[in-house]
Amino acid sequence: MVSSDTGGKVFPSDEMTSRERLLAAYRGQAVDRVPYWVKIPGGGWQGSQGEPVGSMSYEDLLDYMHADGFFFCDHGVRRTAPRVTVEGHWEGNVEFHLTHTPDGDVREAWGREPIGGTMHPVEFPIKTVEDIKRYRWLFTDVTYHLDADGLADGRQKCRDVGQRGVNVTAWGTSPLMNLVQEFVGPVNFHLMLHDHGEEMHELLELMHADNVRHVQAVAKHTPSDIVVSVENTSTTLISPDQFDKYCHRHLCDYGEAIEAEGKMHELHMCGHTKALLERIDTIPAASIEAYTSPTLGNTRLVDGRTRAPSKTLIGGTNVNIWLWPVERIQRYITNELAACEDNRRIVVTTAGVAPPGCPAETFRRIGQWIHAAEIARRQ
Repeated sequence: MVSSDTGGKVFPSDEMTSRERLLAAYRGQAVDRVPYWVKIPGGGWQGSQGEPVGSMSYEDLLDYMHADGFFFCDHGVRRTAPRVTVEGHWEGNVEFHLTHTPDGDVREAWGREPIGGTMHPVEFPIKTVEDIKRYRWLFTDVTYHLDADGLADGRQKCRDVGQRGVNVTAWGTSPLMNLVQEFVGPVNFHLMLHDHGEEMHELLELMHADNVRHVQAVAKHTPSDIVVSVENTSTTLISPDQFDKYCHRHLCDYGEAIEAEGKMHELHMCGHTKALLERIDTIPAASIEAYTSPTLGNTRLVDGRTRAPSKTLIGGTNVNIWLWPVERIQRYITNELAACEDNRRIVVTTAGVAPPGCPAETFRRIGQWIHAAEIARRQ
């Protein structure tokens, strides 16, 4: 359950509830002060902390840190690919998957990071042109259905959240970024696109058609306010031309489907996006989340506010900043906000997941400071 002691307000003296403040930021409206969120879902940061922080609920942590609330809800949509089966087993901290298709098998492996359990690919499934053909079966005759229990859980979570924040659900990733990150890998992808262009383009279009059906189902049924395309876009992985040729068109289709159901489309883009901002601004979407500053990213708040003015920026820092002393973090945020014309369409966050080296007390002190700081209260 979400704490309701303050009626959804971060501080009892606030003019707006957390939900009112965040929705105003997403809509480009005036706020009583800049919204502030610490990205701690998933357990990675919390698992590295001692007690009592290590055993606190997410809701209690938000209250302790004086942070606004983003709450992640189940959309209830489940996917079935009837032409494939998957076997899995663990060896140490690596999980191996063997996917059986009508054209043969593909193998992949995922390594588990020891703090927090984050999974990353260590062996990509598509290694040859034959694997491309086999992988088509993962996107053939796919069906989507509702898990009634999952949807009920999501609806109840949204009711529990009330005015304490906004509700978010993620649906998936556009084909190009999925191939680069999870299916082929950032090096082999570019080689295969060059050497086996026809097969790769066929796979890209199969994946996109499946994605459209997926996102339509999620947008229709989710009780959440915001539906996220989890892109991790970065020009360190793909070129601006590739983004324009593939990702932009696909993300426009997903955004149109989401907005048609009255939901807000969010773009999770945590990499180098400065060269893409003008094109991102034309995608049907309300926001860029994990908007990351140098040196981890390459975009400052002023870049997004001037070059992608229709997008709310969820981030504005990077995880290295949060390892600094509190006073230096305050100066950094002050300078980033001051460079912008006003505080609209900005939500200050850690951008990426909170770093284990930053204690809860630092986040709490920043929350207290933002509540009182003059720069955070300008319109």
